[in-house]
Amino acid sequence: MPTLTQKDHVVIVDAYSGGRYLIPAFQALGYPVIHVQSGSIGPFTRDNEVAAARAEIHLVNDGDVSALVETLRAASARIVLAGSEGGVLLADQLADSLDLPFRNHAALSMARRDKFDMQEQLRQAGVASIKQARVTDAEGLDTWLTSHDAYPVVVKPLLSAATECVFVCHSRAEAHKALDEIIGSTDLFGNRNDAAVCQEFLVGVEYVINGIACQGRHSITEAWQSDKVDNHGFHVYDTQYLFCEEDPGFAEIIKYVGDACSALGLVNGPFHAEVMLTDRGPVLIEVGARISGGADPYVVESCLGHSQISWVVQASLNPSAFTQAREILPPVPRSQRAAYVYLIAKTEGRVQEADLSKFLSIDGVVNASYQYAPGDRQMITKDAITAAGVVLLTAETQEELNDRVRQVREIEASMYEEIIDRESA
Repeated sequence: MPTLTQKDHVVIVDAYSGGRYLIPAFQALGYPVIHVQSGSIGPFTRDNEVAAARAEIHLVNDGDVSALVETLRAASARIVLAGSEGGVLLADQLADSLDLPFRNHAALSMARRDKFDMQEQLRQAGVASIKQARVTDAEGLDTWLTSHDAYPVVVKPLLSAATECVFVCHSRAEAHKALDEIIGSTDLFGNRNDAAVCQEFLVGVEYVINGIACQGRHSITEAWQSDKVDNHGFHVYDTQYLFCEEDPGFAEIIKYVGDACSALGLVNGPFHAEVMLTDRGPVLIEVGARISGGADPYVVESCLGHSQISWVVQASLNPSAFTQAREILPPVPRSQRAAYVYLIAKTEGRVQEADLSKFLSIDGVVNASYQYAPGDRQMITKDAITAAGVVLLTAETQEELNDRVRQVREIEASMYEEIIDRESA
């Protein structure tokens, strides 16, 4: 049935991965949503199809941003948010061109996207940052490696995400090999890599901090302690454990994240920060001005009573009320422990159907996924995009949670034995 409306619209740019929850969250409150596809879809074909079908209006950016701005202005766009990393720059540009109150500082947009510029902005603001260099060739890499004179180092693209092409290098030769793989390649958002950033390797405990910035105040929705392991030379996610207010180091890390976000002009909207707690204190690895890619709002709501999705809707629609509520309401006490267990493919091979019900037989397992269908070729896990799957689980205590993670790993190992065609490996 045709409908005409004069309602304000909410605009989501690239509602992929965790950002896919944004469209129905705003629609549940009666707001029509415009979905904007910023450019190359990359691995998000299915997410883009769902977003295009779910939103009231689907637009594709053809490069004429001025025309896109006028289309959104005519639709009374009230809010523009990035749903995933590839949409950050366009979302910033649109919100600034529309002069929307709920937006970040436009002058620092690239510093919120480019990994080198990000660290330089932190350094200039006096916020703890990473020693680094932007390199385009072997000579530049050699110059920095000689001056840094310490291994390992990290070599990664400037604009990618999901740990794509992030190399931990233990020698000059490994660093050169990493640079050769990056330069001239195309990242998952379709950007050509003409340069890379080479950085010191931070030693410590890694955390993911998700939250909402509103009127310059930074509220944490949830935090995770990240454990990584080596898989064929790639530093990949193993597990992420819910990190709570009563845990050691929480207050120090949260204060630092607020300082880092402020330095980067991230004052309105969601953020997804990765931080290393080192001997010299917290240091930002990187931050995205968007919804967390992997976080499932279901488990966060269950454990903490809120999520990044529910809070960004509240903050963007009524910033003043949201800020006041955060000042008045006490923190919600943790009721459960939770963890993401990432399935790590150590071998390649053609796969048969995976029986995920075995994971669900473990107490506390909320969800289990495996990204390959029968007949697909399982690839070695190199980054978050190529993780074979993920199991999400909860428990009342850390001890229970650790035991359930152990059970997941046992079932995972037997699953690969059952489904991988060894002749195709």
